[in-house]
Amino acid sequence: MTALSWMGKHATALLAAGVFVGLALPDLAALARPLLVPSILVMLVFSLLRLKPAAILAAAKSPGLVLPVVGFVLLVSPAIGQAGVTLFGVEEMFGPGIAVAVVIWTASPPLVSVTAIAAILRLDGALTLIVMTLGGLLMPLTMPPLILLLIGLDLDIGVAELMLRLAGLVALAGVLAAGIRAVAGPSRIERYSDTLDGAFVLVMLIFAVAVMDGVTEAAIADPVKLAGMIALVFAVSLILQAIGFLLFLPAGRATATTVALISGNRNMAFVLGAAPAAFHPDAFLYLAILQFPIYLLPALLRPVYRRLAS
Repeated sequence: MTALSWMGKHATALLAAGVFVGLALPDLAALARPLLVPSILVMLVFSLLRLKPAAILAAAKSPGLVLPVVGFVLLVSPAIGQAGVTLFGVEEMFGPGIAVAVVIWTASPPLVSVTAIAAILRLDGALTLIVMTLGGLLMPLTMPPLILLLIGLDLDIGVAELMLRLAGLVALAGVLAAGIRAVAGPSRIERYSDTLDGAFVLVMLIFAVAVMDGVTEAAIADPVKLAGMIALVFAVSLILQAIGFLLFLPAGRATATTVALISGNRNMAFVLGAAPAAFHPDAFLYLAILQFPIYLLPALLRPVYRRLAS
C-alpha cells in the first residue's frame, strides 16, 4: 500500500488531525499562505476526477431537486443566519464583525472541496458538484441585495467579475480532470480511488495550514474569545446541517444527508476576497476558524452520516 493510499483510507482522521498543524506551526502557516488559491484549483480537479460524468449529467437533469437545494443554500440560509444572530445575541457576545461574518457565511455557496468530502463519506458527489457550481455562479446575484436587506451592508461586489472568476475556475478544473480521465481511463481512476483520496487529503492539509495563518496569535491574545468563536462555528454548521437534513428528508435519506453536508460547508472566501474592504478584520479570523468544523466534523460525524444516509 502506498502512502497516498494509506492517507485515502484514513482521510477523515488525517483531516481532523491536520487542522491543528497550522496552529502548532505558525511559521509554516505563513509560508504556505501563497498556496491557498492553487490548492483550491487542485481540490476541485480531484473532486471532478472522483465523479463519473454520467452521475454529473443525471444530477444536472434533476432541476426539481437541484434548484430547491440551491434556493435553500442561497436564499433561505441567510435568513436563518440573521435570525440566529439576533436571537442569540452574537453581536453583543463577539462584536459586529463576527455577526456579519455569520450571515455572510450562511449566504455563501458550498465549498469547492465539499464534492471530494462527499465522495470520501460515500454521499452524492454529483449533487454537491452541481449545487456548488450553480450556487457559486448565482451567489453574486443573490448575496449583495440579501445582505443589504438583512444587515444593511453594501458589499459593492463586481457581479460579472465574480461570476467569471468562479466559472473560469470550474472550467479550468473540468478541462484538467477531463484530460487526466482521458489519459488514465475510468477503470484506472476507479482502481486508484484511495490514492486519489489520499492526494486530496494532502492538498486539503496544505490549505488548512495556509488558512490558519494568524490564528495562533489570536489565540494567545484572547483565548476566551477564540474558544467562543470555535464553539460558534460548530454550532452554526451543525444547526444548518440539521435543518437541511430535515427539510430534504422527503427526497430520501441519502439526498437529505448530502444536503446536510452541503449546508454546513460554505465558501465565504470568494466574498471576502472580492470585497475585503467591506469587512471587519474579525471576519477573516472567522474564515480561518471555520476550518475546525470543515476538517473535524467529517471524522466526528462519519458514523452519523452513514446511519442517516442508509
